[in-house]
Parts: sequence; structure tokens; C-alpha cells
Amino acid sequence: RADYADRAIVEFTAAIYHYEQAGHERYCATNFNNLAMLLYQVGRYAEAHESLDRAREIFERHRDPGNLAQVNETRARVLVAEGRYREADHILPGVIRAFESGSDHALLADALTLQGVVSARLGAHESSVLTLRRAIDVARDSGAFSNAGLAALTLIEEHGQGRLSETELLDAYRRADELLKDTQDTEDIARLRACARIMGQRLVGARLSDAGFVLPDVVHAYEARFIREALENEQGSISRAAQKLGIR
Repeated sequence: RADYADRAIVEFTAAIYHYEQAGHERYCATNFNNLAMLLYQVGRYAEAHESLDRAREIFERHRDPGNLAQVNETRARVLVAEGRYREADHILPGVIRAFESGSDHALLADALTLQGVVSARLGAHESSVLTLRRAIDVARDSGAFSNAGLAALTLIEEHGQGRLSETELLDAYRRADELLKDTQDTEDIARLRACARIMGQRLVGARLSDAGFVLPDVVHAYEARFIREALENEQGSISRAAQKLGIR
């Protein structure tokens, strides 16, 4: 709701003013970061960068690497929203290192998820898949189940159209569905439904009405599905996979 966003912006701005008057610079900087996150969510990217500049200036002056990493992570989110993936890719490794040295694994999982998105958009698909799987594991193992579920959704959104096998896709969706079973966030629910549609389209396969339908190509793709699954089950052994499939 736009009116709620406007009210929240007013309240953050008021909080920043009062913290400045009270001399609580770190609280002030934290609220600049919070304000930037809200501005990013409503698409006001230039203003978000301005707030992040103010937050960064304060945390750098106080030599606060933990909070500075959170500011940089927010900056990377804004850059991704603007399509500036290479700039985000330059920032995120330092953010991840900072979070790895801390104790908040939920923050680490979110940064890894964002790095997975950036890698996918830059064409580093294998690295992206590995990073997103690590994000899921880090979040789940630390009890941050919602963060783990969102990382699983991101894995499907970025790679579910073809780079994941059907088995991997189904496993990712089941994990997301279980980890987010108690969510009441409408955006999370909408993403779950969209990922269910991706999974359904992949599992149903090609249809005669699809544009560019060619039967031999469809048959080869269908064969490839089972060949890939057999190779995965047999840890890459071609001879054992062929034996399981009943072919030479």
C-alpha cells in the first residue's frame, strides 16, 4: 500500500532527525539504511543511494564493519533492481566475508542468495546454483527457515526453467513449500505460486500446441531427462547408467 509506504518514510525520517539531535549516530545510520531499504522496495532508487551514502559515511567514521556490511548489502540490492549486476558483483564478496566472520547466519544466507541472483544474471550459472544451495543450507542449519525457503524459491526462479533437472526442481520446491508453510507474507505466497507454475510446466513437458514443436527434438529431450537422472543416480558412471536404462 503506497500510503503505508509514505507514512513509513515519514516516520523513518523523523527518527533520523531525533537521533541526530540526541547524538546517537549509529542509530541514525541504522535508520538511514532502513529508509534506503524501504525506498528501494518502492522503486525510488536514487533516494535510496543517497540514504546509503549517509549511512556509510557514519559507519566508516565509527569503524563499524558489521553495520557497514549491512549497508553495502542494501546497496547491492538497489544495484540489482537497477540492473547494474557487475557493480553489485563487485560489492557482494566483501559483504559475504564480513558476515562469515560474524554470528548472524540469516544475514549471511540473504547475502549469498543475492550473490546467487547476480551470478545467474551475469551468466555464471554453475556458480549461482552452488551459491544458492549454500544459502539454503546456511539458513536452514541456523534455524532461519524463512530465509532458507526464500533462497530455495530464488533457486527455482533463476534456474528452474531448464538448468535444474526435474528431480532437483521438485526437491527445491518441496523444500521451499515446507520451509515457508507458516508464512503470511503475500509476496512470499505469490512467489510460491509462480514457482509451482514453473515446476508444472517443466514436469508436463512439451505440447503439440507449443511454438516450434518438433517431435524428434521433444523425444530427444525426453530421453535426456532419464539419461541425466540415471547418471546422477550412478554418480556419473556411464556404464552403470546405461545398464540401468537398458541400453548399450
